[in-house]
Amino acid sequence: MLQRIALGQPRFNLPGLTADARGAVIGRQLCARFAAVDRLVSFLRLLSAEQSLDDLQPGLRIVYARGGAGTREAIVLLPASSELGEVVAHAARLAGGQVFTGAGKHLVQFRDARAPLGYDVEALSDVEGDLVLYGAEQTIPYRIESELPLGKLLLRLSLVRLHGRSARLPDSAIYVTARRGLGTVVAGLLHRAGSYAGDVPGAPRAAAALCESAAATAFSPGATFWVFRIERLPPRLLKLLSTTPGLELYVPVTDNVAVAAGYRHPIHLEACRASFAVDRLHLFSPRGVTEVAPFPTFAAIEDLVRIRAPSPEIVERREAAPGGRPDLAVPLRLEPGGDARRPVAALVPWGQALWLQRLVYALPPTALRSYRVALLKRGVLVRAADVLDGLPFGTLYQLGAPEVLVPLGMQIRPAASPQLLAERLGAIDGAMVLFPDRVGPPVRILREAIVPFDRRLLVEIEPALANLETIGRTEREPDEPIEIENAPLGPMPLWGLGRPR
Repeated sequence: MLQRIALGQPRFNLPGLTADARGAVIGRQLCARFAAVDRLVSFLRLLSAEQSLDDLQPGLRIVYARGGAGTREAIVLLPASSELGEVVAHAARLAGGQVFTGAGKHLVQFRDARAPLGYDVEALSDVEGDLVLYGAEQTIPYRIESELPLGKLLLRLSLVRLHGRSARLPDSAIYVTARRGLGTVVAGLLHRAGSYAGDVPGAPRAAAALCESAAATAFSPGATFWVFRIERLPPRLLKLLSTTPGLELYVPVTDNVAVAAGYRHPIHLEACRASFAVDRLHLFSPRGVTEVAPFPTFAAIEDLVRIRAPSPEIVERREAAPGGRPDLAVPLRLEPGGDARRPVAALVPWGQALWLQRLVYALPPTALRSYRVALLKRGVLVRAADVLDGLPFGTLYQLGAPEVLVPLGMQIRPAASPQLLAERLGAIDGAMVLFPDRVGPPVRILREAIVPFDRRLLVEIEPALANLETIGRTEREPDEPIEIENAPLGPMPLWGLGRPR
């Protein structure tokens, strides 16, 4: 039960209550109670418009408490003073809340029109709770469940769009964020805008920094982006920068806090400077908050513009085209190489062709099927698909390039690309190129001249047709006529025929 304070009352039943010079009662602490979070946000916005919330630190606390009826409410605890009490009470009533004052866990309803000097209690309640609020209608105990820091609440709130009002940019600097791929384009645009203006007073000046978001929601985690700080942005560039995809404009609120152009934060952020770390840049956008840590170090835009080389048309042609150009072409030649590879082909002279014919009967079937031969003036070239085995005579060859055969232990110089050598020598479309020896010219063998080994070896065979003999019958003269004789059989043609034995 509450009782009104009388003028000049010296003693109070609620601990912590004192009277100011006017005789109004005030405690060491203020408490504002709200039934919903949106009312809490409205209260903080109204309060931050009249009073800097930094001056209320560190006594400012926002807690969630559950009352005796089971309802969960938001409660703001603040340090009390006579002047602050009136401001807090006015903002709380506009936001739909209720204000109490006192000390410790016992707080009584703040003064109103019915009690201009305030209230006191007849007796303290013995109910258990972290907070006990004495109201005109009832006394409610509260149990604190959690605490919400003011800085975390500021980061969680969504921005409010300024409908029907054009975003008026300040005369001081603004921030522009750009994706990494657009950074050089925006830098060149701002540099040209400043160069055209020259040293005219009010000319735009810009600086840039390449940053990485610490806890990004507007950008993907760990993504890098550009931040431009522009002073005196020309109106002709405002629409271009604000409508280009990948670019966002931010209006500074404090030295390290900026809000997207065309939006506002539900709470006046300039009254909450202590809630943001000074070594970070906080960018509030409709998609969330981007924290840049540490605070970016900006470099002048003229130091970031790329330096381009002069156009080729500016250089005089006579300087780039000397009069006598030497020819750099060199001939190919074979040289001994230390990496002797396994042989893949052999050239058998015609004088040893008889040896090759006798060796054919001893070669395995796989060799006969996989080897290919070509008849040349120098002899018979035997080419294996992989490794040549079973041929103990003739000149052996290895691959110097695809389908380019060089003597075993030799290599082609200069050591150009094997594919380029094969193309220049003509070893394409199934053809082969053979270097018979170290000094002789190469020989190109067309695909039509290379046939399978077994097809070249087998001679044409004409088997004789065997005479068919007739067994079990006599031969009849081809011109003997065949006679058919019909005779009457009578009524019983089978009479008299006995059982076959």
